[in-house]
Amino acid sequence: MPEPSNNLDVTKLASQLKVTRETFEKAFDVFADARPSEITRFKALAWRRQKREALDSGDLRDNADMLAALEYAKDKGFLGELCSAAGAMLFATPIDGTQGDGVVMAVALSSDEAARTSAQITFEAIINNKERFRDPDAVNAGLMRAQRCTCRVVVKQGASRIRGTGFLIGPRLVLTNWHVVRTLLEALPPEDAAAAKLGPAEAWRAKPGSAPLLSVEFDFTARAAQSGGVTSIPASTNWFVAASSAEGSEHAADENTGVPWPEDLAAFEPYDDFAILELIEPVGLDRRFYNIIDEEPPVPQGNMILLHHPGEYSMRLSYGSFNVDKKFAGLLGSTQARTNARVLHDANSISGSSGGPCLDLDMRPVALHQAGVEFDGNSDVLDDNGKPLRKAIINIAIPLRRVRQKAGAAIKFRMGDLLALKPIFLNGDPLIGRGELQESIAEACTGKVKILIVRADISSDGKPFRAVGKSFTRKVLKEHLDPAQHEVVEISAASLMQNAFRTAGAILDAVNLGLSAQLTPVDDKALLSERQSTEINDVVVRVVAELKAALIAAAGNRTLWIVIDDLEKHSLPDTSTRGLLDRLYADVSAEPSLRLVLLGLADVDLPSLQGIKAKKLDKPLTHLDGGRVALWIGHRVDGRFALPDAACECLAGLVASVAGGRINDSFSMTQAIAAVVKNDLDPHLKKRMGL
Repeated sequence: MPEPSNNLDVTKLASQLKVTRETFEKAFDVFADARPSEITRFKALAWRRQKREALDSGDLRDNADMLAALEYAKDKGFLGELCSAAGAMLFATPIDGTQGDGVVMAVALSSDEAARTSAQITFEAIINNKERFRDPDAVNAGLMRAQRCTCRVVVKQGASRIRGTGFLIGPRLVLTNWHVVRTLLEALPPEDAAAAKLGPAEAWRAKPGSAPLLSVEFDFTARAAQSGGVTSIPASTNWFVAASSAEGSEHAADENTGVPWPEDLAAFEPYDDFAILELIEPVGLDRRFYNIIDEEPPVPQGNMILLHHPGEYSMRLSYGSFNVDKKFAGLLGSTQARTNARVLHDANSISGSSGGPCLDLDMRPVALHQAGVEFDGNSDVLDDNGKPLRKAIINIAIPLRRVRQKAGAAIKFRMGDLLALKPIFLNGDPLIGRGELQESIAEACTGKVKILIVRADISSDGKPFRAVGKSFTRKVLKEHLDPAQHEVVEISAASLMQNAFRTAGAILDAVNLGLSAQLTPVDDKALLSERQSTEINDVVVRVVAELKAALIAAAGNRTLWIVIDDLEKHSLPDTSTRGLLDRLYADVSAEPSLRLVLLGLADVDLPSLQGIKAKKLDKPLTHLDGGRVALWIGHRVDGRFALPDAACECLAGLVASVAGGRINDSFSMTQAIAAVVKNDLDPHLKKRMGL
């Protein structure tokens, strides 16, 4: 093999850099330190370049510094060695018009001009231009991610169950086939379909009362099935998000009918056989969903993998290809497909596989498995009645780009703005768990909800627990809100123990001291309980109107968050204050610039809180339990080591064990776990991950 050449186009290499400044520095310094003669390290080179031409911090400066380092490496004779050994990590290059990752092969850096001209920085494999060298760690991590995202979809139908496969495309959203959940759907009335501008294929809605019949099962692997570790998640009450039905010739009875293919392939175009359902819990925040909205799925081509739940089997993996035998080409229009609504593949599947993700070999989802379309004889697999299932000889799938095109708006609306849990605070403290709170804050930012209620747990003596992590709740709230767009005002319930006028004044003074002067004065006697309720009501209505107007004015162009704390210590009196707050809940719910957070409220079922945009958060103490710590560790290493769930749970157990020996009267278990994670575990993870 020829030696790596130093005669390379530095400008072209610099334009293909795909890593951060920090990663480039580490790779560069490794080679600089390994040279026999004294070589300047990256920081010194960057400092010299900055002295010659001062640039502000940012991408422009980083790119200039890395270009200078590459020029220096070429001048000192180790550029070829650097690129040959670290090319896969440092560089990306266009492949077939797309941005891809690959390796710089030694021949591409050869001193042999003819060899280099034919292969220079092409990053393509030698035999198959569509397949590149892959990092096994990245493949393993991608496959484990897919495993955690994929679920079995279960639909109750009388005494039986319809089973299919699905996968996460949002914190709460699962994508599967329309035919898997079609028994739970009904067609929209024509007038509703017309109003929503939906064609016949998309004009569906959930049947009343269908939510309890639908659930999904994650972790349905052979090991989990034996140990009882399968995770079942119910569908939300409003579970239906979007759908597109199958074409008429598909699934006349079930997916193994072998019904003749339509002669006119245009018949497929309006129909995409998908359904998107919403779960009751945001499990995608922990499991990492596939964001097919912000990241357009690749075109299905080349080799592929199908992840699915065939029949009664636990999760299975089938290898195949989208480049199927030419004898099947006529199904989609001879050698040149005449429709992009379907794609053929030859990965093995049976009933129950419908809705499984089809992944390319970079472990990216590219299609939604739909069905077998040509059959020949019987397989060795039996159906629920003991009869052998027919053996498919070719399968079909729906490109995910079609789903994105048809349902993108609905997915984005339901998905919301929170795409990942925040793992650490700005000061470096770990933020472990509290996924429900983080999701709720994101929903409140967009106005999906206006009032957040952190319920106080009740102890065995019937009294609310104290020290339930409310300060942590306030910290999470502030961490998620940009001060340029949001203002958070905290007030203790102890300040709201008097009448409506004085309570309104206390709230306004918490926003801005002296703001209460804007209220029209009210004699305390006018709000005494012995006065006529109609008189008190008239006064309260006026005070609430003035309070609302003052809060809106104080908010200005920002969103004003009123946080009422200590509600577990100070129950609000049944005076005119309660009347004021009852009306304030409704006003906040209707006003775009106002939000209300109630911390420690025991009676979350107040009549005044019903029917408004409020969300109740329970059990705040669970934010640092063992499961949360395990998930946090999983997030820290996910995508780098592909650590199994069992290993994360083991690490979490060790953290809890070490933390248990550090607690004392002034250092709680919660604080101890956070300290161990921050001071002991996290530094080792960062070092191992090269951070």
